[in-house]
Amino acid sequence: MDPLQFSLFFAALLIGYLLLHVRVARFEQHLEKLVVLRSIDDRLRQLDDRVQLLGQSIDRIRVERVEAQLERLHDDLQDLREVTSGIQPAVVQMPTPAPTTAAVSDAPAETLAVRIVAAVENRLLQLGYRDVQILSDLHRLDPAVDAELQVECWRGGMPSKGRVLVRNGAVRDVAVQTVTQMFP
Repeated sequence: MDPLQFSLFFAALLIGYLLLHVRVARFEQHLEKLVVLRSIDDRLRQLDDRVQLLGQSIDRIRVERVEAQLERLHDDLQDLREVTSGIQPAVVQMPTPAPTTAAVSDAPAETLAVRIVAAVENRLLQLGYRDVQILSDLHRLDPAVDAELQVECWRGGMPSKGRVLVRNGAVRDVAVQTVTQMFP
């Protein structure tokens, strides 16, 4: 082997070694990146476990809060039942006053007036009106004749006025409209 061949062989061997060394260094860098990825994966798993534990604790807190509110509601309902059970005998045992002779003569007129007021208020409440006021005089009504009663009431925050037609203590017709519809 002459020196030129040896030099070329040695140079090729040196270049091959350098290439192999560079490749091995790059491979080591790649393996280090894989190790970092594994640690990231482990961190993500730990984070997922923490999030699940946090979610379970929040659910537990919500359930405990709802249970506490239900228990408080149960206690309040028991207290209300005890209070109302004490009131019921008192209401049943209220004495009614005996009618006097003067009241007996006015009784048919009052009962008719009371019955008409109850019927008109009931009908208007069914139609959604509230704060019903009957403006007409009820003591001069004849039960056999149709009577037109003037009324004022509220519906949906607006005052309403109109008439209610009554016969024999029953409501026959209702014509009520808001004040804004009556104004020109």
